Amino acid sequence: MRASAAQAAFLIMPSSSLSGQLRRSLLLRILSKPTPSREDLDSVIELTATKVVEQLQCQSMTLYLVEGDHISFRHVYYSPTLWGNDKAKEAQFKQTAVKLLEMQLAKGTGNVGKVIETGQPLFFTSKGPDAASLKNMNTGFEVQSMLTVPLKTNIVIGAIQLLNKEIYAGTNGQFEQKDLPILQELAVYSATLIQRMLDPKFQLGPEDTAKFVAKFTDLPLVSKLEGLEVEDKLVEITGQEIIRREGVFPVKRTGANTVSVLMANPLDYAKREAFQQATELTIDEVRVAPANLIEQLIKKYFKDSGKGKGSRPATGDSDADIAAVAELIDTAYSPTGGEMKAEELESEDSGPIIQLANRLIEDAYISGASDIHVEPLEKELLVRYRVDGLCQEKLRLPKQVANALVTRLKIMCNLDIAERRLPQDGRIIFKKFTKKNIDIDLRVATGPMNFGEKVVMRILDKQKSTLPLTALGFSEENLAKYRECIRQPYGMILHCGPTGSGKSMTLYSALAEVNSVDVNIQTAEDPIEYTLAGINQMQMNRQIGLTFARALRCYLRMDPDVILVGEIRDQETAEIAIEAALTGHLLLSTLHTNDAPSTIARFSEMGVEIFNISASLICVCAQRLLRRVCRNCKVPYEPKDREKEIIEKAIGWSGQIFKANPQGCHLCSGSGYKGRVGIHELMLNNEELTEGINKEIETAELKRIAMRGGMKTLHQDSMLKVKEGTTTMEEALANVPPDLIL
Repeated sequence: MRASAAQAAFLIMPSSSLSGQLRRSLLLRILSKPTPSREDLDSVIELTATKVVEQLQCQSMTLYLVEGDHISFRHVYYSPTLWGNDKAKEAQFKQTAVKLLEMQLAKGTGNVGKVIETGQPLFFTSKGPDAASLKNMNTGFEVQSMLTVPLKTNIVIGAIQLLNKEIYAGTNGQFEQKDLPILQELAVYSATLIQRMLDPKFQLGPEDTAKFVAKFTDLPLVSKLEGLEVEDKLVEITGQEIIRREGVFPVKRTGANTVSVLMANPLDYAKREAFQQATELTIDEVRVAPANLIEQLIKKYFKDSGKGKGSRPATGDSDADIAAVAELIDTAYSPTGGEMKAEELESEDSGPIIQLANRLIEDAYISGASDIHVEPLEKELLVRYRVDGLCQEKLRLPKQVANALVTRLKIMCNLDIAERRLPQDGRIIFKKFTKKNIDIDLRVATGPMNFGEKVVMRILDKQKSTLPLTALGFSEENLAKYRECIRQPYGMILHCGPTGSGKSMTLYSALAEVNSVDVNIQTAEDPIEYTLAGINQMQMNRQIGLTFARALRCYLRMDPDVILVGEIRDQETAEIAIEAALTGHLLLSTLHTNDAPSTIARFSEMGVEIFNISASLICVCAQRLLRRVCRNCKVPYEPKDREKEIIEKAIGWSGQIFKANPQGCHLCSGSGYKGRVGIHELMLNNEELTEGINKEIETAELKRIAMRGGMKTLHQDSMLKVKEGTTTMEEALANVPPDLIL
């Protein structure tokens, strides 16, 4: 997303030091938003720029962001004191700002490149040893001093550069040493806010969270165990259960009935009060500590919570990790041991199996998995997670545990535990089984395999917000076309692709964009994956006859403007959907086809009248999800031979692209990939396409017509992502083969 010329600021900002009020305001924005908001990235950059200029009284400020192998200008500010009453000079500065916002620098270029590369600030003054560097800066005005700091979270994402103090600051245009920590502090807060916009999966680590909380509350921070004096007896008397439940770790007595404690969240006054009531001790002093440090203390003072073979984690909601539970399972289900009875699993006191079921779900959720596979093999039980579209092995357990674990999972979603010969579907509402703040549902499917029942659980994160359309990977051309489509008053918009290709997220993002008080949106879903404010959502229930077709009939009598149908599976649903699209409603739905043109043939196979399809269709969007190559460790190279031929044939371009680093790095956990991005094939209906549909021409010819109308195929869009350095040639070809028609 390119910054606009409007982002260049031309106002004088009042001066003040970094006040406690400003610090608390910025920290509150960080700490109160654990998940990415729909807030525009530009507004965060604008906030950063305003506060920097306001605090440090600079004549010029430039904010840079790293984008692939380039550094982009994202905000430029010039003070009116640079031109005074000279209108021609003012116009010149404004023109310069606009030009800069359209420019990119190669990584490593100049002072800014050095700061981004090293992560260290630079501070030059005209009176210092680096004065010559200032004279070489081509700025259009005399540079007296320069202050450049990195925007750094877990990685460096950009930099802020300031030139010259204002004349009225009384320092002859020179920044002072005291200005550096102010700018660095502002940069830390701003980098966190900006990174949250750039990477929806970005989360603060426990150490960073603790630092921010300590600054926000003005409380001391404890960041390591060394030098921390703890009264062993006080901890023993308080007990592990109270400490874990309330998140309050007692350190030492400060009086007869008062104590000093550690907390990850000292603002949780309910927990503090509960701790005081349970222990009859008054909290006299609170220090902030990272959650993982408190966990280390608990494991240190309560040996039973460790991984030793003699220990047994408490049942229910203890924090024993999955490896510890697996070790207990191995011990309990030795080859000579027998299985637990299914009846025992209905009790919360039934030990390791309940622990295992809960820990599997919690661990998969924390790992960012979309699905959990529990698969019986001939001699063992395999557990795999699907992360970023690929299955990864997590655990191998004794075969004897299979029936007990499957039975426990069936109990959690109210399935028939006696029926092991037929497939079953269910849903786990995980909040019923944990006291942790994990609000997820799981869509569960079981099926009989040759070595026992397999269970697959799809994780539906109810705390996860929808992403804006701009974050889904649409090219600029496709995004503009798609936005125009979803604003049509009536007609049918279809999304097609396999399970897990991002269809639901795109539809939810589209609904969020058109959602307003004056629009009545009704959805029929199975299941409801995300809850959207202001939208009427209905959960399907085939057992009682509540199908998509029945929901659609109901909706046609409920004065809808926009209708979302989770999936068109049969002729009845298809015909009612088309009827809705032809009678003044905008209808969105999904279909399982390989690409956009083959959607027409799929409808025809269902028995739908061809002329109704052509009359109702607005567009079809086929999509897939490709893994993003890790931007921290990706390796540039020049494609040759077959690779060069493929990308040239697809998009008429050749040049440097990227491949995944086989060794990976700490950010991508050694995989070379991190996150996923969508590719899209957007087929818009037009006069020629309508004529082709009505003549029932073959799918290949429909594809040619769509491409003549401007459609980029899935393969072409994947090659664009390769060109941009978002993904790799290997990943693109693994998901979408080259087009036979070009």
